[in-house]
Amino acid sequence: MKKEMKSIGILCVMMIVCAAVSLAAISSSVDIDVSLINQNPDPAEPGKYVEVKWKVENAGSSNTENVIFEVLPKFPFSLDPGESATQKIGSIWGRQIGDNGVIVTYRFKVDENAVEGQNEIEIRYSLDNGVSWQKPGKFYINIRTHDAILNIKKVSYSPDPMPPGKKAILSIELENMADSLLKDIKISLNLITVLQTATSITYNELSFSTFGTTNQQVIKNIGAGKTKTVEFTLIPDPDAASDVYKIPITIEYSDELGTNYSKSEVISVIVGDEPILEPLIASTNIYKKGQVGEIDISFVNKGTTDVKLLDVELKESDYVKVISSANVYLGNIDSDDYEIAEFKVYVNDLDDSRVPLIINYNYLDPNNNRYEEQETLYIDVYSNKEAKKYGLDG
Repeated sequence: MKKEMKSIGILCVMMIVCAAVSLAAISSSVDIDVSLINQNPDPAEPGKYVEVKWKVENAGSSNTENVIFEVLPKFPFSLDPGESATQKIGSIWGRQIGDNGVIVTYRFKVDENAVEGQNEIEIRYSLDNGVSWQKPGKFYINIRTHDAILNIKKVSYSPDPMPPGKKAILSIELENMADSLLKDIKISLNLITVLQTATSITYNELSFSTFGTTNQQVIKNIGAGKTKTVEFTLIPDPDAASDVYKIPITIEYSDELGTNYSKSEVISVIVGDEPILEPLIASTNIYKKGQVGEIDISFVNKGTTDVKLLDVELKESDYVKVISSANVYLGNIDSDDYEIAEFKVYVNDLDDSRVPLIINYNYLDPNNNRYEEQETLYIDVYSNKEAKKYGLDG
């Protein structure tokens, strides 16, 4: 029994030695080299597919059979259900290199939460039909979002609208919609545009000037999913017309891989001021109670902005009855100008010596903001004796 056990032990040792000698013989005559030759697209994009190709070459002098290639996918890479991680290559001849190398192709799904940059993917191969495995080294797949998007999330300014000739703060909130850091961010207001032809260069200046800073602001970086705000102090030209103005913006930035981006956007701001429209009694020929006469009401535009579509109504009351039309349309009034609304009224014979005139009026500013206002103006009336005394009874 002891002799049999001894014989079995010797046989096992001999088998192990033979296998080692055989593997050494294969290793000495077979020289497998695996290289990643292509990824498509490059870079790959989170949430999409990437096709990866490896080349398997045998730089040794001997053939090798039963070659198996296997990928070991891990986050952020995965194979579709049903797709095998192993591919049987079979035989590779000695000196099968270069254009004669074996191409192995896999199609991976890239996870939506993949991090930008170089992401490792592991492979291994077997020369003995899967009994033993070897890893040739590390391989990396380049991942980057399709666009490192830096979005203008919000534009605001104060005061709103911007008054001509006065300072206003323009705030631009930027949002990093990429999944990695964006850096060296430059935001420029293009307040001067250049039109170049074959024969001339024309400079077009917008009706704004920066105050306290230049037309460019710089942000060092914005983290993934984060926001930051830059501010510019602007002064619209004193003679800038009330209107909506478009301001071109250029944004330049880089991602963590050193790729540079540049995008052009347009923001809009409203220039204008609150209208100052003042109604006044321009003239009247009514001086006594119980009298019919005319009243001219002047609407003076004392503001820097024009008004338009002015409509005026004189309300009847216990004091006056409107003989003419109670509504008068005056239309547009330029800045520092006036229009007159004419009314014919009867003044009732009441005890008061001051007659109130209730006026409703509405209009639009140049940016079509609607205003509705009411004012009460007064005319003085006299008794017959007082009118004669003041020479108003003629």
